[in-house]
Amino acid sequence: MKQAILNEYLAYVKDQGQVINYIRVYQDDELIAKYDRLQELARLNTWSVSKSFVSAGVGIALEEGLLTLDEKICDAFPEYVPDNANSFLLDTTVRHMLTMTTGLAHPLFFANNRERYETQDWIRYFFNAGFDHAPGERFLYSNFNTYMLSCLIERRSGQFLADYLKPRLFDKIGIMSPEWTRDPMGHCHAANGLYVTVEELARFGKMTLHEGVYDGTRVVSSAYLKEACSNQVPRGGDNPMYGYQFWINPDGDSFRADGKYGQYIAVLPRKGVVYAMQSLDDSVKFQDVWDCVLSRI
Repeated sequence: MKQAILNEYLAYVKDQGQVINYIRVYQDDELIAKYDRLQELARLNTWSVSKSFVSAGVGIALEEGLLTLDEKICDAFPEYVPDNANSFLLDTTVRHMLTMTTGLAHPLFFANNRERYETQDWIRYFFNAGFDHAPGERFLYSNFNTYMLSCLIERRSGQFLADYLKPRLFDKIGIMSPEWTRDPMGHCHAANGLYVTVEELARFGKMTLHEGVYDGTRVVSSAYLKEACSNQVPRGGDNPMYGYQFWINPDGDSFRADGKYGQYIAVLPRKGVVYAMQSLDDSVKFQDVWDCVLSRI
């Protein structure tokens, strides 16, 4: 029955001419539906799904005492703070960066923007950007928030993010040596550029479903994940429902990691469902996945 529901969605996808590479649907840790366009499992760019992995890294770093949610990002990078920095930048905390409420005036570059290929020092670029809102008030999605969280973990741990997460996250959930792209200075892109398979995405989803435990091993604090996977953004205006680098689903209860071109890890705790998907099409919309599949399981 569950495969039949997925097949109906795949028929819609075919009718729309969309390209989906892989889908895995688990319920209570059992595979209940799947789809493979390619014969072999390939590690593909997860785009902004990477952000949720960074959030898990923040949760781990919190437990290790490397950082706090309410510390100010300027205090961690004093040599980069401009002399004319305004109070909005000076008051920005780790929590604001997790929730995309830093007060940035603009999203700044990333992915395939021209400036990505012309800017050498991305940390300095961030600190010299415009901050025109008090942090914590307005949601503005910026990849640089995630990037700077990665740089903070790197600074405090003495390791690049991928190396820091290898024994603490990746090894524990069975993701062996994933690739993660880096900037011109060698720092992890963090906000995107993590290459894993759909099965590896599902393992991360199972870990979040079980509140930070995978196969009996504690990976991330349950208390942190409960906050991370629930709305932390002030309601009102154009603000969406968003946690700590996780989007909140239309039911207001479940959550997802969400990436460009149709990359998803959707987790529905009440149903015990983990939905992992990798696509290659900017017309793929999560609302269609929700309406056609997840709301019907």
